[in-house]
Amino acid sequence: MTQYRPKVVGLGTVSLDTIEIGGHTEKDVLGGSALYFGAAARPFSNVTLLGVVGTDFPNSELDRLDEINIDTSGISTRPGETFRWHVRYESNGERNTLSTNRPSALIQPSIPELKHRPDALFLGSTDPSIQASVLSDVGQPSLVVLDTMSHWIRDRREDFNVVVRCADVVLLNSKEASLLGDGDHRSAVDQILEGRCTWVIIKYGDQGAVAFSQEKSVSVSSILPRYVTDPTGAGDAFAGGLVSALAGGSARLVDMQIAMRRAAVMGSLAVESFSINSLLEITTDEADSRASEVTVQVA
Repeated sequence: MTQYRPKVVGLGTVSLDTIEIGGHTEKDVLGGSALYFGAAARPFSNVTLLGVVGTDFPNSELDRLDEINIDTSGISTRPGETFRWHVRYESNGERNTLSTNRPSALIQPSIPELKHRPDALFLGSTDPSIQASVLSDVGQPSLVVLDTMSHWIRDRREDFNVVVRCADVVLLNSKEASLLGDGDHRSAVDQILEGRCTWVIIKYGDQGAVAFSQEKSVSVSSILPRYVTDPTGAGDAFAGGLVSALAGGSARLVDMQIAMRRAAVMGSLAVESFSINSLLEITTDEADSRASEVTVQVA
């Protein structure tokens, strides 16, 4: 009997990254929140990506993704340059952005005609007005998961609050939670849970993550990667694992425990290669095996 593969749509950036780490440089490798999300969700779901690239983006890379069942029909090509990000990771783990351009990252993507209503929509960390527009255009997915970044919370709080009220699950990192809650993470969680949202997840990097609902919390440990090659994209890969698990069920407590395990696996896996390569190579059986390494606590 063929296992059902949920239909997931993911909005985010598509970029060409230059990564410097440990004296090694990789130039113009695939990056961006949409691609890390899609690569992590792909083993478990049917993924359609939404994003924008420039005319300089290599079409062969989109063809490669399509061949491995990542639907890129929602990645629009617009005049101008593709979003590029140049970063150096220092020996102490500090990340220094050396250069960036965001011309295509803040443009509304075209929404392809979807054959079926998606089981889940992931709104990656882009302009809240784009997130709201995509949500309106996609229709009524069964599950809406929202990601953000400090810039939108700090400078576009009103727009951010509008989109939050439409989300079932909201993802924050520790800095974003501190900003939203004026230093108090629990205050940030309570603010969001006052609306429609069922779960708020705070990611603590190598310290794991915690999902909060009105009644319960689910904590997961991080998995030690086999090795660290490139720390880029771990948060978006975490989201891909999480959404692919929740899209197949619901946001009940038991489903969140499974989803948080898978999210931890995919987040750790992302750092084991440059770009999305390690995520594209993992099988479902390998991912499930690694999930046994994750410690889950419910309180």
